[in-house]
Amino acid sequence: MIGSVLGICVLPILLNIIGIDFGSSTVPFDPVAMVALSPSDLTDTMHHTLAGSYVHTILEWSAFCSALFTAILAFAHFTIKHDITTPVLGITLLCAGLMDAFHTLAADRLIETAASNQDLIPFTWALCRLFNALIGMVGVSLFLVTNMARRWQRGSFTVVFISTVFVLIAYLTIQICANSSNLPQTTFPDAVLTRPWDAIPLVLFIIAGVWLYPAFYRQHPNLFSHSLIISTIPNVVTQAHMVFGSTALFDNHFNIAHFLKIVAYLVPFGGLVLDYVYTHRALEKRNTEISREIQEKRVTENKLQRTLADLKQTQAQLIHTEKMSGLGQLTSGIAHEINNPVNFIHGNLTPLQGYTEDLLSLIALYQTTYPRPPTDIQQKQAAIELEFIQDDLPKLLQSMTVGSERIRDIVKSLRIFSRLDEADYKQADIHQGLESTLMILQHRFQAKSHHRGVKLIRQYGSIPWIECYAGQLNQVFMNAIANALDALEERDGDRTLAQIAAQPSTITLTTQLIQTAQQVRIAIADNGPGMSESVINRAFEPFFTTKPIGKGTGLGMSISHQIITEHHHGQIAYHSILGKGTTLEIQIPVRGQTVKKSA
Repeated sequence: MIGSVLGICVLPILLNIIGIDFGSSTVPFDPVAMVALSPSDLTDTMHHTLAGSYVHTILEWSAFCSALFTAILAFAHFTIKHDITTPVLGITLLCAGLMDAFHTLAADRLIETAASNQDLIPFTWALCRLFNALIGMVGVSLFLVTNMARRWQRGSFTVVFISTVFVLIAYLTIQICANSSNLPQTTFPDAVLTRPWDAIPLVLFIIAGVWLYPAFYRQHPNLFSHSLIISTIPNVVTQAHMVFGSTALFDNHFNIAHFLKIVAYLVPFGGLVLDYVYTHRALEKRNTEISREIQEKRVTENKLQRTLADLKQTQAQLIHTEKMSGLGQLTSGIAHEINNPVNFIHGNLTPLQGYTEDLLSLIALYQTTYPRPPTDIQQKQAAIELEFIQDDLPKLLQSMTVGSERIRDIVKSLRIFSRLDEADYKQADIHQGLESTLMILQHRFQAKSHHRGVKLIRQYGSIPWIECYAGQLNQVFMNAIANALDALEERDGDRTLAQIAAQPSTITLTTQLIQTAQQVRIAIADNGPGMSESVINRAFEPFFTTKPIGKGTGLGMSISHQIITEHHHGQIAYHSILGKGTTLEIQIPVRGQTVKKSA
């Protein structure tokens, strides 16, 4: 910006050197000659006579508009950023521009005046320039030596008040000069200082540009304070043209000075514009950085959420794995420890039953051969109720046989459920897994004193054996059926016996083959209270449970979801209607099929 301003200031001098004159040629006013002219010629002559005044008016109003626009922009910037340099700039330019406007109105006789333009224009020009220099210097000095900066930052009232005071001073000064008929002489064509009154503003602008404004810039470094320093260049050159060059109104140096004054007003305007451009670029850069930071934070947050979910899933898996490992070992140990004595008992029941039948046959033979035994034998028979023993003993042996077979079935179900010997991915019978689970949970289906029991409906279809981890699927079946039983028991606790009899609690197990997808569908449905949409959405989250503390860990269905979706590449989902019931639907690919099927 400094180079451009210096170039503009030097350009008129260079153009003068090559012969270009910026003075306004005027035709002397001759009243006698005017009488003889035609109306059109008279109009042309008047225009030529007032050419200098027209140029002066154009230049002054251009300066006023430049100052006004810059001042408005400075005040607008102050209301946004509360930068203390902008009020100095705004008040300086506003008052200088308004004083130029009053000066021009007086020169054009739009304000009632008593002085002639030969004295009024140069004198009020000098006052305007002095006023311009003093306002800027006083304002900057106050900021340097007092704490006025803090007051100005607190609000706009101080700015408006000081601006109003200086505008009134400017108007009154011009008004007094315009109404004065005896203004001092300001132009001395034959002297070295052709306009000595303009030497005072020249010295003030030099002091401001060399010492005062740089000190202000060091204390408040920004484009505005820097533009104050740069604006002293055209201001000094303007005053130099007036002090050392202008000898008459509207001459070459007079018009150059008025033009350079416009440049001096536009320098702060350029600073403001550049500041807006830099601010806009900085904001765009910052917005880009913020957007990038937000995006990075979102990516990081997503990674953290995924990591947290993985950690929760891993924690749940570890807990459940440890739990199921312990359960499997316990189940296997119990099954093994029970199986041996049960097999011993069951294996001995058959010969025991033969021995018993032989003894009973022998007793019957004795009774036939000796229908009237001695008295002591008859008394013993009556004491031990021999006839009852003969009738009840075969029944006892039969019930013992049934009980031992029942225990053997339970042990077999425990072994099938744990599947510790079948951890590989192999073909398995889904129905066998369901039945082993039902065997373990059979006590929960039976009626007890505090509830009427749960009705079980099997709707098994013809499905093939599937390739799977059988022990893991049994865990899924156990979790699903146990949850259904929990929901039904909780619901029945709030119902009367009549309501339970009218609508008994029911669990329905359904299996079928989906031919098109080559998948097996297992549905575990209950007619319980149902689940809300929010519960369904979170049903497979680790550690989420609707059960009271101590009755659920929230791991069962999360692990079940992982077993079905990750280990078996299947689907698992809840379907529920509040008040109607819930269905857990599982679909597992058949993969390799065998001829053997279960119905």
